[in-house]
Amino acid sequence: MAVVGDAVLLTDMEHHSNIVPWLALSEELGLDLRWLAIDDDYRLELDGLERKLEGVKLVACTAMSNVLGTIPPFAEIAKIAHGAGALVLADTAQSVPHLPTDVGALGCDFLAFSAHKMLGPTGIGVLWGRRALLESMSPFLGGGGMIRDVRHEGFLANELPWKFEAGTPPIAEAVGLAAAVDYLERLGMDSVQKHEASLASYALETLRDRFGSDLEIFGPQGTDDRGGVISFAYRDLHPHDLAQVLDQSGVCVRAGHHCAKPLMQRLGVSATARASLYVYNDESDVDALVEAIAEAGTLFA
Repeated sequence: MAVVGDAVLLTDMEHHSNIVPWLALSEELGLDLRWLAIDDDYRLELDGLERKLEGVKLVACTAMSNVLGTIPPFAEIAKIAHGAGALVLADTAQSVPHLPTDVGALGCDFLAFSAHKMLGPTGIGVLWGRRALLESMSPFLGGGGMIRDVRHEGFLANELPWKFEAGTPPIAEAVGLAAAVDYLERLGMDSVQKHEASLASYALETLRDRFGSDLEIFGPQGTDDRGGVISFAYRDLHPHDLAQVLDQSGVCVRAGHHCAKPLMQRLGVSATARASLYVYNDESDVDALVEAIAEAGTLFA
């Protein structure tokens, strides 16, 4: 049970889904929220991590930034956090679809991801947790399926995982998620990662060669510790204007704050354009992106 003064350590590159719940709990329970910053190379600043972990009960950290593509040294962070007595939550919504995932190697106590980023349906996700921790937790939803017995004086919760699955489950979504998992396993996650790293390397090099200083890429410039999302700013064009012009060329990017407003504040921008590379893309898609950006530059010249 959390008490006033307990601390949770987050990072500046978190998605709102790994920020807002902690802000709500901070207001409700008086939790102390602390933050790991990013450096100018778009990587987490780990100097002084031990000091920031003093009194921390939980570290909640992304395994890959959905804006920068940065892959932080999660296992190292988890090891240091456990040494300080903290539990560790991995937000793997961005990494699970793109990288082989081993919860043991990550060293996390909880791991969460969504289906829609991995070719699955919307409205469903996964929470993995160490069995001992899940068994010690109380159910957070009440309803059919999550109880073993109910009496006037109280109820007895069901076994795992049913304890946390109240009500009618999203059956169609679960079937779709399973199909997505099966499909990616057939492709092989090592192959997915290799394809994406090769494509990201081509995209980064091509964008730099074509546009130089006119285009700023927010994220690591190499592919050793980054995924295939490429956030960028082009000249002084607003990302929404740029995205609209790219759309007219048949190139789909996302423009906005990407549910990461604290990170946008750190980057000093209100929004970015973001191209997301995946298994269905190839170099011709990168070439189309580059030509569409050039056309936008001509249009707004």
